[in-house]
Amino acid sequence: MMKDTFALLLVAHLLSDFVFQTDWIASRKKQLWGLLLHVAIVAVATGVLIGHWSSPLLWIVVATHFLIDWMKTLLPVRLWSLLADQALHLAVLMAGAMIYPDAAQTGYWFAMLTPSQQILAMKIVVVIGGIVLSLNTGGIVVAQFVKPLLTDIELSRMEGIPNGGKVIGLLERSLVMLLMWINQPAGIGFLVTAKSILRFGDIKESHQRKQTEYVIIGTFLSFGWAILSFTLLQSALQLW
Repeated sequence: MMKDTFALLLVAHLLSDFVFQTDWIASRKKQLWGLLLHVAIVAVATGVLIGHWSSPLLWIVVATHFLIDWMKTLLPVRLWSLLADQALHLAVLMAGAMIYPDAAQTGYWFAMLTPSQQILAMKIVVVIGGIVLSLNTGGIVVAQFVKPLLTDIELSRMEGIPNGGKVIGLLERSLVMLLMWINQPAGIGFLVTAKSILRFGDIKESHQRKQTEYVIIGTFLSFGWAILSFTLLQSALQLW
């Protein structure tokens, strides 16, 4: 079915772009070998998940991913370029699933499973995709969204633990996803209140206020992204 094929293609894409694509690889994609390395990862992830190595769908995904990412290297690193890049990838995956709707069912690993096992496997894959969307993708989107705000803040005054903000963001979105999963959304309000009190309680100078507002904006964006991701995950799971 098309939904199975699209879900597998999408999760393979999320893993390739936001988990297996390290900062080291991303920083070298302007060089041909770096871009080819990333595309090779896309090919492996897609081939493994759909269970095909010779399907035209696999090579369509690989070829278009190379082309789209090459065009992205010519653009400045901004939120709009990131969203445009992902929108193009999403359109290709959707079109591919429509053209080859039975790609998943004819794959090698789908044939090894019973119908009930196939449903369970798809739910597991979808959950993995939802987690990656919330944690990894969310971190990049939020970082690009708040990046322009740094122009008004003296970076020398924002020293902290290396990658501390990134880790805090991952923990925030993880906690939000967990609270939503166990049906305790009220706990999110507690997290927001606690962090707001912690930050605003330290304000002594004007530059500290800017830093605090920067952090709070990032926090709300991070929480909002996690809630949106969980909502999409819930809706997707209802399809199986």
